Amino acid sequence: MVNREAFSGVIVPMVTPFTADGEIDKPAVRRIIDHLCDAGVAGVFVSGTTGESASIAMHQKKELAAIAVDFTNKRAKVYAGISDNCFSCVVQAAETYFDLGVDAVVAHVPHYYSLEGDEICRYFVNVADHINGPLMLYNIPKTTHTSIPIETVERLSHHRRIVGLKDSENDLVRMESLLKMFAAEDGFSYVLGCAPMSFKALTLGAAGIVPSTGNIVPGMYQQLYEKVRLGDQAAGQELQDRTNRVSLVYQHNRSLGQSLAALKMMMSMLGLCGPTMLPPLKALTEQEKADIIDQMKKFQLIS
Repeated sequence: MVNREAFSGVIVPMVTPFTADGEIDKPAVRRIIDHLCDAGVAGVFVSGTTGESASIAMHQKKELAAIAVDFTNKRAKVYAGISDNCFSCVVQAAETYFDLGVDAVVAHVPHYYSLEGDEICRYFVNVADHINGPLMLYNIPKTTHTSIPIETVERLSHHRRIVGLKDSENDLVRMESLLKMFAAEDGFSYVLGCAPMSFKALTLGAAGIVPSTGNIVPGMYQQLYEKVRLGDQAAGQELQDRTNRVSLVYQHNRSLGQSLAALKMMMSMLGLCGPTMLPPLKALTEQEKADIIDQMKKFQLIS
């Protein structure tokens, strides 16, 4: 059985930096990884939603994962997204990543066809049976338009290669139900991918959190995680409030794709990467950039 602590802590879903011509910006990847690892985070998650995974060619994902494994140099675990509508592509991606040294792969449900609980269960069992390393389930109905049912998660949790769930569904009742089910389970890690509920999830026993805003303030989330572990609820809540204010800078009144462009613009203001987005997403306008700069100054993220 896998130790729950092996897949826990603050896991940042990393932004993917690109050059102006759409290639992986290798120096920027290293800068971002240093930024995250220096803050003490437990994991770096490449090729997830925040990293524009749906828009990146497989050879670029492989290049990104290779740099991440090499440059983290065991300072943090590396997670890599393998989600795809093509089953063989999912399995091939997992094989590629594990050969590179990735610690775990992450997959959400295929999103072209509407799937129900039994179909979702069969799919993930089939994936887990065909790969040779740890698999983390990924529930993100905002993009897949399908929520993995709680009872399906419970059934899948018994598979020897399925080590946890990254749950990005903004549903407090669901989160509480899953945490009652798994908080004390040594072999399965529940990690929350809905940053505003990080404090609540950790106080209820979540193994970890996966905040996109961790690209900007990884240290705040690491402190939040540590304060809750130490039982300092007041400090944990205060840090949750601070990180929520940072999140609003790029998320307020924006769609998911627009917020990712704003997040990357914030990172460019911190000198971590450029603002380039892959189609169909696009970088912010100059006016939007100016608004972001004003907000960052307001929250003292830049001078």
